Formats: sequence, structure tokens, C-alpha cells
Amino acid sequence: MQHCTEIALMKNKEKEASSDSVEGMETEKEREKENRGNGSVFDWARDRYILQEKIGEGTFSTVYRALDVNTNARVAIKAITRTTAPGRILEELQILRRLGGQSHCIPLLDVLRKHDQILAVFPLINAVEFKEFVTRASGSDVRSYMACLLTAVAHVHSCGFIHRDVKPSNFVYDMDQGIGFLIDFGLVQKTRVGKPRPAEPERPVLFFSATVRPSRPPGYFEGDSRPKMKAARAGTRGFRAPEILFRYANQGPAIDVWSAGVVLLCILSAQYPFFVSVEDVDGLVEMATIFGHAEMRRAAKQYGRVWKCNIGTVGEDRVDFREILVKMNADAEIDADALDLLERMLELDNTKRITAQEALSHRYFTR
Repeated sequence: MQHCTEIALMKNKEKEASSDSVEGMETEKEREKENRGNGSVFDWARDRYILQEKIGEGTFSTVYRALDVNTNARVAIKAITRTTAPGRILEELQILRRLGGQSHCIPLLDVLRKHDQILAVFPLINAVEFKEFVTRASGSDVRSYMACLLTAVAHVHSCGFIHRDVKPSNFVYDMDQGIGFLIDFGLVQKTRVGKPRPAEPERPVLFFSATVRPSRPPGYFEGDSRPKMKAARAGTRGFRAPEILFRYANQGPAIDVWSAGVVLLCILSAQYPFFVSVEDVDGLVEMATIFGHAEMRRAAKQYGRVWKCNIGTVGEDRVDFREILVKMNADAEIDADALDLLERMLELDNTKRITAQEALSHRYFTR
């Protein structure tokens, strides 16, 4: 009986080993298949770059770590998908050339093209994950991070562009070297020339209610049959400026400063993301819980809207940022100058918001 049991155990082990072997072979085949697929992207460029591994993937591109054959330098290669509009690709590459890899904007080292395949080559940055940075950063680390970010934003603006998607994942920061670079210029737009246009006459009323009309969502546009106000909505949720959420058409460089301000807010509060709403109207309610009804009414008027809200968690007056930071990050030492800069960057009125260049002259950086 014991002998039979031993035989059964041996067979089970053989079966498990066989299963593991098959799984291992399948995994290896998958890796080979992926490597062949990746290799096909680089076959025609192998005399210049040696593919090492895939390190990122987005909707319109895949990023690989590679080695420059001539210099032996590590580089990041962005393989742009074939479905991306050729005109848009050319525009982004031209913008990168115009920025010149200066002032903490990522340098474009090389561009290779064969038929409909385009490879853009950048330096490989030993970037820290933003969440790790938030937990590890000292006061001087935060100052260095924000100085690099605002320098890049100011340079983009000085060249006549708006980045439109400033956020942690579009800013690579080497914590050991204390240097960072703004990346991903796929949503960049040219700055409008001329005086800002005044807001349109007060358009749809923003009305937020969870009780008056339960059949409707908590935020909606109340009773306006006129055509909707058209405005760009580029950017990432949680980092969009109030003028974007209010659908104000005359958006300018100030939207990038707001986004950079949200990055600073995430760092100081140790909360990432800070704003989490998906819909624009919900995002405005999140802002209202900080800025209060009075400031939201003024901002709405600035952007050609009317603000109405009966949600109980929103007060009439704003909540002090210091109070928010202490509640969310009790262990943090609040830097008075950092707090003042934060308030100037997160100004609801885009005409009063500090510019990126002005921010760099703030006492927080110059003391």
C-alpha cells in the first residue's frame, strides 16, 4: 500500500513538473514573441540603437530603453504608433526642436523614420516614481523639483506655447541628481496673440444639487437651450484649471501654472491624486469645498457662468490651505513661503494667477 502511495506521489510530482515545464515553455515563447515584435520595430535601426526592454506604453506610443551604438549612452526611444496623424507627429517634433532641449524641457536627440514608422530618441532619465518622491522628499528636494518644473513651463510659454498637460507623469525627475525634465508635448498649443477676449455673457447656469432633483446627477447644466460653449478640454482630470472646467474659451498659459500648483499641492499634502473627480462639474464641486461659494461665484462670473450650489459640504468662505495641509499631512512642516506660492498658483481668476516666470522669482526660490 505504501509502495502504491509512493508511486502515486511520484506521478503527481512528474505531472506537476511537466505542467511547470509547459508553462515555462509557454512563458518563454511569449517573451520570444514579444521580443520579435519589439525587434521588428528596431530591425531597420539596429545599426544605431540596440533595444533593451519596453519601459512604458501609452495610447499613441511605446517607449523602450535602448543603447546608442555610437556613444554607448542609454537612451529612451519613443516608437510612435502608425495610427497617429502624421501632421500631429510632425508638429510635436517641431515643437521639441523649437524648445531646443533647454530649461528642463526634454532634449530630442534624434529622429529616425522608415515608411510610417517613427522613432524619437531622448536621454534616459533615472526618474523617481512621484509617489515615492512625495514620501521621501525633503524641503530642498521639493524646492528643486518645483524650480525645474516651473523653469520648463516658463520656457514653453516664452516660446509661444501652452503645454496643456502638466502633471507628475509628464515630468521626469532624477532625485539623486536633483534635475528634472518636462516631457510629452503631444497636446501643446500655440499661445493666442492679442488681448484676451472678454467672457461671453452669462451662459448656462451651473447648478449642483443632490436633493432638489434626484433624477439628475449631482452636477448638471440647468435650463439653457442655447448651443453649448465650445472650449478646449485637454489635460488630465484633477489637474485641469477652473477655466477649463467652466469651459471658458479664452484659455492661456495660466492653465499650466494651475496644473503645476496642483502638483505642489499633492507634494505638500502627501496626497496623490488630490482632486479625483472624473466629470467637470464634480471637479468644480471639489474646488468649491476649498474656495467656498463666494470665490466660486466670482470665478464663474469671470468665465461667463453663474454659480449655484446647495451641497452642504460647501461653505461660503474658503478654507485656508494651511488647515488643509495640516489635516492631510500632520507630520509635514509647513513652509510659509511654499504656502504663499501655492496660493498664488492656485488662484481661481486666471488674470490674477502668478505666471511661471514670476513664480521663479518668488521668495520660496530666492531666499
